[in-house]
Amino acid sequence: MNLYGFLSEQKAMAGLLYGMNPKTIVSIPAGENIAFGKAVFLNGNKSAVMGGKYVNHATIDLSAYTTASKDITLTINGVDITATTSGVIATDVAGIVEDIADDVEGVTAVAGTSGDAGKIFLSSDDGKTVTVKLVYDGSDVTSSKVTTSTDCVYAGVSVFHQNAFLNTRGFYIETEAVNIMEKGYIWGVLANAVTPTIGATAYATASGTFTTESSGNTQVGVFKSGAENGISAGEKLALISLE
Repeated sequence: MNLYGFLSEQKAMAGLLYGMNPKTIVSIPAGENIAFGKAVFLNGNKSAVMGGKYVNHATIDLSAYTTASKDITLTINGVDITATTSGVIATDVAGIVEDIADDVEGVTAVAGTSGDAGKIFLSSDDGKTVTVKLVYDGSDVTSSKVTTSTDCVYAGVSVFHQNAFLNTRGFYIETEAVNIMEKGYIWGVLANAVTPTIGATAYATASGTFTTESSGNTQVGVFKSGAENGISAGEKLALISLE
């Protein structure tokens, strides 16, 4: 039992079900390795499970940059795309889109048309995060010229599965069927420094942990305990009623 620790030292395990209350559990193939007791989100086509909510779309607005001979540097998922403006925005956008297709793996770029002329739309091919930085004429204009979004949706919480006999891994691996609790009581992994009170609203963060903070997070249910020790060193769990 080394993988799961000694139960006398903890009150719960991540992803462990609680009680005989009614439960709703579904199984969906994993799109990546997924730890127990984490909020799971589905990607845009609902075909894969992911362990967190990913910002997988970005819009880059170059429509105002019509002055010739200005440098543009786009950094997409760590890859630099550089261009010098020609004064014709459609030409510049077309060239940048072509460079993205050649140099950036796993991201699709499409040039905007009509009312979106001068914009570039990026999408992650696998539903994972797209990171973008835009520097124009030496100035970082990311905050004003790049907007991001996600089509990931919350699915539930990954259920504990005793798989110590499989390479002592202690998590679901990619392509494995993940058991996801949609409704019921389950022990979830808390975000850092979160100490919920019983009855507080529970929210899932983008990284799959749970918090009492509503801003930018997904409401999933109600906390039914305070913070308790988990199996891993420093891990804190709480009992959550998913609703």
